[in-house]
Amino acid sequence: MILTCQRCSSKTPEELLYCLNCRTRLIPKNKYDLDLRDFAYRPDLDAIETVKVTGFLPYLLKRLTLADFEKNLLLDLSEKAVRVHHPSDFDTMIRQCASTLSLEALPDVFVANSSKSNAFTFGSEGRAYVVFTSALLRIVSMQELAAVVGHEFGHIRSGHMLYHTLAEVLAGGVGASASLVGLDLISIPIRLALLSWHRESEVTADRASLLTVNDIKVLGSLFPKLASGLDPSSFDRTEMDTHKAGTMETLGELFRTHPLDSNRFRLAEEFWQSQEFQSGRRKIELRQKLLRALVPVCRFCGQRKSTDDLFCLDCGRCQS
Repeated sequence: MILTCQRCSSKTPEELLYCLNCRTRLIPKNKYDLDLRDFAYRPDLDAIETVKVTGFLPYLLKRLTLADFEKNLLLDLSEKAVRVHHPSDFDTMIRQCASTLSLEALPDVFVANSSKSNAFTFGSEGRAYVVFTSALLRIVSMQELAAVVGHEFGHIRSGHMLYHTLAEVLAGGVGASASLVGLDLISIPIRLALLSWHRESEVTADRASLLTVNDIKVLGSLFPKLASGLDPSSFDRTEMDTHKAGTMETLGELFRTHPLDSNRFRLAEEFWQSQEFQSGRRKIELRQKLLRALVPVCRFCGQRKSTDDLFCLDCGRCQS
């Protein structure tokens, strides 16, 4: 079935899930969507509220400084990276992962030539960008790549974008330093608070990743690859299992944007074993079963319908 995008009126086959032109999702928001509360890590939600009330004025800073930073990064990507387009296997995976996590629009995705295994997200909720390095694509399996996509999309779905960009700059990430964008005078307590929240947000994104691939073993094989950039066949998994670094706020983590690997996997495993995870997966699977019925027009008589209606109110036929 060909669907008309409600944002730009372009025509796109429904199986692509997102508009080929403006990248907005074809099925409007509905009660079957995965909600942020289905997977968000509570300390992440608490920490971002703390960051908001510090007087940091992040949105003002974005307009004054980060806009140029993002513009320069995009210019660099346009010259040195390849944008992922339809049709391709990677594009299909991106669309499926975005639909699983109920993203409102597809981010622009780039593959950058680099010897370092990495992926990062920047921009804003209105226009997000995700970058995967060529080195990362060489060392991960398809399931592991889906987990990385789910992780980055988890950041977008969770509203982490602006704060993540600030934290990455403060930590000297994504090829920039705080002084270059005028943030070098930010006080140490605010820096630590922002980096602390960044670590908490990674837990939320790992939860989104786990919901996407539905297999804790995928994260278990992926994390050491991300840490070393190498095939982890010789990695001692017992070291990860036995090293339980009690709290996330250890001295080794204070100036890091990510939790220690042992903490990170432990927290992912706790979510995997939780009722919260099971509820989230049931919601995802129900939505996937009903996806054909959630289109905004009846596939039989062509009349407009609510996405929540599984039967057309005009002709009475079931949409699935």
